[in-house]
Amino acid sequence: FVGDASQGSTSSRQYVNTLLRFVSCLSSSPSTFWTYSPANVTLETDVPPSVRRKLNRRFYLTQKARDASVFGILVGTLSQRHFRSVVSSLRNVIETSGRASYTFAVGKINGAKLANFGEIDCFVLIACNENSLLDDERNLHVPVITPFELDMALGNVEWGSRAYSLDYNDFLSMQSSPSKSTNDNIDETLEDNEDAPYFSLVTGKYESKKKSTGYVEDIDLKALPGKGQVTKYESAAADYLKNREYKGLEANVGNDDVQGATKGQIGIASDYGQR
Repeated sequence: FVGDASQGSTSSRQYVNTLLRFVSCLSSSPSTFWTYSPANVTLETDVPPSVRRKLNRRFYLTQKARDASVFGILVGTLSQRHFRSVVSSLRNVIETSGRASYTFAVGKINGAKLANFGEIDCFVLIACNENSLLDDERNLHVPVITPFELDMALGNVEWGSRAYSLDYNDFLSMQSSPSKSTNDNIDETLEDNEDAPYFSLVTGKYESKKKSTGYVEDIDLKALPGKGQVTKYESAAADYLKNREYKGLEANVGNDDVQGATKGQIGIASDYGQR
């Protein structure tokens, strides 16, 4: 890598992204990695420990995403090519796994924005390579992962079988030409059983596979009472709202007496003095 790798420099994100790809799959990568800084005229031949810690952190977030049942798709860019295809592919992958997803168009991501959606267990960020890893992701209440990491969290790709990538075009290429993961340590009988539990590295226990309750496949509605004219709709977000203590303002239409408009207090929230 040729460039300034110091924290805060314009090329530091490119440096981290390149190193993450390098250290994630050493079996198919060069044995050494050199970093040359033209500004300081220095040559480094060792991979910084901070990069390996960051890769371990991404693996941890991927494992946490594996336990999620409701995903939020964050569209962080509208100018990049193929972002609509990425959103469509993400929805399809999440739905195929039996989970629910919601799509949000956001600007700058912060914890306050994401905290408004308490029903979301994990967010998937669609952004360019250099903005896919958030600097303050440790301050967020739920994991924020990339499309490539989602594919690994759902078991479609084994961690380490492919070089780590922040480019969502790699995710699209895997969807267009999927290849079955080859892991000799996984029992094929468990793969075929959708109800088989899995061992969570986060909780240290066997967990049941997460599934959304809102969509059921292969049901002949005409065979049901009513011949499919009336069906029950269920939503993961609505189920979460029922369990919340505060659900917003209640209209109580017809239950309260109608009151005429009156003049309220004057001022700002910190001082309602008469001015």
